[in-house]
Amino acid sequence: MSSSDESLKHPTEYTPRAWAVIFGAFLATFCSVGFVNSYAVFQEYYLKHQLSNESESTVAWLGGVIMFFIYIVSAISGPLLDMFGPRMLLCVGSVGTVFSIMMSSLCHKFYQFLLAQAVSMGIWMALLVTPPIALVGQYVKVKRGAAVGIVIAGSSLGGIVWPIAINELLKRESVGFGWTMRIIGFIMIPLLCLTCTLCRSAPGQVATLESPEEKPKEKGGLDFSILKTPTMRLLCLAFFFVYFGMFGPIFFITSYAVNIGLSSDLAFYLVSILNGASLFGRVLPGMLADKYGRFNCCIAFTFVSGVIAMCWTKATSVAGTVVFSVAYGFTSGAILSLQQVCAAQIATPQTIGLAVGTIFAASSFSAMASVPISGELSARYGYLSLSIYSGASLMVGSVFLLAARLIQSTNIRAVV
Repeated sequence: MSSSDESLKHPTEYTPRAWAVIFGAFLATFCSVGFVNSYAVFQEYYLKHQLSNESESTVAWLGGVIMFFIYIVSAISGPLLDMFGPRMLLCVGSVGTVFSIMMSSLCHKFYQFLLAQAVSMGIWMALLVTPPIALVGQYVKVKRGAAVGIVIAGSSLGGIVWPIAINELLKRESVGFGWTMRIIGFIMIPLLCLTCTLCRSAPGQVATLESPEEKPKEKGGLDFSILKTPTMRLLCLAFFFVYFGMFGPIFFITSYAVNIGLSSDLAFYLVSILNGASLFGRVLPGMLADKYGRFNCCIAFTFVSGVIAMCWTKATSVAGTVVFSVAYGFTSGAILSLQQVCAAQIATPQTIGLAVGTIFAASSFSAMASVPISGELSARYGYLSLSIYSGASLMVGSVFLLAARLIQSTNIRAVV
């Protein structure tokens, strides 16, 4: 079916209501994954203050655990979106996220941070990640890559804004850690209220609790048949390997820069530079994917990310580390964006939430393990071992992505 025929079939493409949903979903990722992207700032701060008696790899578990719960709970939140719509999920997730941030402001010991900033925050943020992304897929079907890219770009913008804001607040003795976290919570409240207001289900897609006139087209529960397809299984396996290595450079670029003798100020801003490049990496490749194929572009950017990760330790100067941060930020951002449109491409409108949630869940254990493994590798064997580990994981993932693509079409020139 051509793009013009598809547009006629779905006349609601990019309507004002669709743009409202995209903006609401953008704010959701800004406040959830965008905030998690600032964890490198907390890692450095905790090692110098509240958790100075803990090892770097132990503190790194906080970042791994929050990613694990965001991804594993997505296996539940995705199907719940298909069944009930977004309103209740987003409201509960918003309240829970703000509550967890406020509780984190009271923490002093590792187990307290583990419960508040890792477990609790990860569970509630899962309700702000998968449902909005899948919801956009209900509205936009032709140029879905661009739409999902815009939504995922919210996490990159959060990765730019939150670290700078947090770092500046933590520097002020009159503010301190406690009020830094509370201020973040207060900022999130109006943003998440907008998310809950703007994100509504596409008419006729799911049985929602939002309005009595919207009834499900069919009754019979969720359709789990998509989980049995070889393409979905290979896609899950691909991102399981990808997430083993993808977060290493993202979470440890700051400590690497300090390790090679760069200033702490520059080391800190590398996180924002990486996330700034990731912002463009989540939007532009999505536009390319709509034209040249979602799987095709995802394979290419995953493999290139692996190559760039392998070259990490060759960046030993200010210019080199900045160029590495920009390059890796752009390509890894593309992976995070394109994985969702790949999942949506092989799903039906009624199973998008299940497909996206399953991809997240398949990556949950590797995402959790990646951060402490990366910390242990860098501490024991140096950053070259971490570089090789990250690059190899990404390259292996690209091989399974290629297999998933070839199942759909063996024609190399096909737009898949």
